[in-house]
Amino acid sequence: MDRVDIELKRAQRYQIFVSLLVYDLSSVSSNNTDNNNSLTHKILQAVVQAVRAIDNVSLLASNKIALLLPETNRQGAEIASKRISSVVQTCLESYGSQLNVETVAPAMASYPDAAGMKSIKDFLTDFSSQPN
Repeated sequence: MDRVDIELKRAQRYQIFVSLLVYDLSSVSSNNTDNNNSLTHKILQAVVQAVRAIDNVSLLASNKIALLLPETNRQGAEIASKRISSVVQTCLESYGSQLNVETVAPAMASYPDAAGMKSIKDFLTDFSSQPN
């Protein structure tokens, strides 16, 4: 949340974009918690390798991965989400999961968002307060 606050203040001050993607991996969970944690961490590591150095990747709860994308508008976030979804799909396949990447499509918020969507801070607060 601190990093989100900093990036939002910077975006407001310099009138630049910032976007947030959240992947909820609860749909890929299995009965085996150790295997599920291993898959989540493998996906987290793969995502870290697939993003820019200025992007911030975090684990929200045990099954949600958040990507904070500074200087990225909604269009750029959509492009990044396609690339990251491909990385997630590859990880799922390597674990033998039959799930399709659409099952774990990200929720997305951007600043400024001309569509009047929920603010990034409210979006993240709501998403992180949801039960696992």
